[in-house]
Amino acid sequence: MFRPAVVATVVILFVAAAATSGVLLYMRHHPSRTETALNSAHSTRTTPPASSAGSTSPSGSDDSTPAQSPSDTSPSPSDGSAVTVAASVSQDPNASSVAAFLGQYFTAINNHDYQSYFSLLSPQLQQGMKQSQFDNGYRSTADSNETLVSISTASDGDLAAEVTFTSHQDPADSPDQSESCTNWDISLFLAQGNSAYVIDPAPSGYQASYQPCS
Repeated sequence: MFRPAVVATVVILFVAAAATSGVLLYMRHHPSRTETALNSAHSTRTTPPASSAGSTSPSGSDDSTPAQSPSDTSPSPSDGSAVTVAASVSQDPNASSVAAFLGQYFTAINNHDYQSYFSLLSPQLQQGMKQSQFDNGYRSTADSNETLVSISTASDGDLAAEVTFTSHQDPADSPDQSESCTNWDISLFLAQGNSAYVIDPAPSGYQASYQPCS
């Protein structure tokens, strides 16, 4: 039989590992060459290209909403990021507040603002977060064409906000280390925090999708 002290140590190590894995789920749109090896198979934005693996919606269906067309030029960082709400979700009572939260999320990334980004994460994701990870993951990122396309409820009660957008980055920082423009279809899983939403870890098995801009 395990001694109590040994069991306690195992539990602590398990919780720490889970927190670190959660951070990797949400760390980056498109990990750099070095960071790719550190991501788990369920990373929010590290999945097989959409051409070979379809998007997975929060409900588990194979239907997906096409990513937005890329802009002709890379967007520059700004003080705010307006998220378009698709007509199909505009009547959802949570649409406005979720879109506003997503605006904060993309603004933090485009402005390379670690502190703002960190404040949007749940305590579980914050535990393993380091600024060096954020800097490496988003160092050349500029996102645009953000559109909230669906809101559903995950099995744990979180709101699953599906959003499409286009990212521009140095090719070395793209998923396949070769593209400067990528179309994404991801879901962020949002829990109600003290006064607003916070980003929770994705459910086991969740995968986002991406494809190079055409």
